[in-house]
Amino acid sequence: MLMDYVKSLSDVCGVADFRKDSQQLIETYGQDICKYPYAIVIGHRLNEEIVSKIPLSYNDDDIAEEYQNEYFNSFKRISGISHKVEDYIHDLGYNCVILNELEKYEDIHLKTRFSNKASAKLAGIGWIGKNNLLTTREYGPRLTWSTIITDAPLSKYTGNVMESLCGDCNICVKACPGGAIVNLDNPRKSYSPIKCGDYIKSRKKEGHPTVCGMCLYICPYGNKI
Repeated sequence: MLMDYVKSLSDVCGVADFRKDSQQLIETYGQDICKYPYAIVIGHRLNEEIVSKIPLSYNDDDIAEEYQNEYFNSFKRISGISHKVEDYIHDLGYNCVILNELEKYEDIHLKTRFSNKASAKLAGIGWIGKNNLLTTREYGPRLTWSTIITDAPLSKYTGNVMESLCGDCNICVKACPGGAIVNLDNPRKSYSPIKCGDYIKSRKKEGHPTVCGMCLYICPYGNKI
């Protein structure tokens, strides 16, 4: 019943059992991350029409600003979805905490900001690509994510970590204008947040909106063009 409701609001969703990787999660985020055993993971699609124009944004600041606004507005939309699920869980008599970009985490204390990629990967929804983005078969990396940890009984819905489907593909490596991606299987080594950040800063210094998104756009998973 709960997951049917979640599916009705989501583009993709799944459930992760945090007990399967509790040691690593606690080491990274602290004991409170495992306050509840299950994590409902929700993926919400970015506007396809806007994403399709990303290559034009390098020479058109209006298009770049449109994508920048969509990027931040997507956080607001998925936060709204998450709060609907939160209310539903509470109505069922269970506890939960929302973890996404807009939440303050008032009920738990974490050592560092939670990465929704961790829960989505554990739920088996997708894999972390060479561009360090959570990537799904259906929509590639064109999604915004939210996680809701809960004590609702969801054991029958839990998924398993899936292997990366990037394989030998290096399209994002070639397309990255900042040279921030290299052709390695391990996303911790293939993606450089420093080079990515330096490129965004260079765009800002030139007076352009501080967005890129080329690796999101160019990924064959989700790119129907």
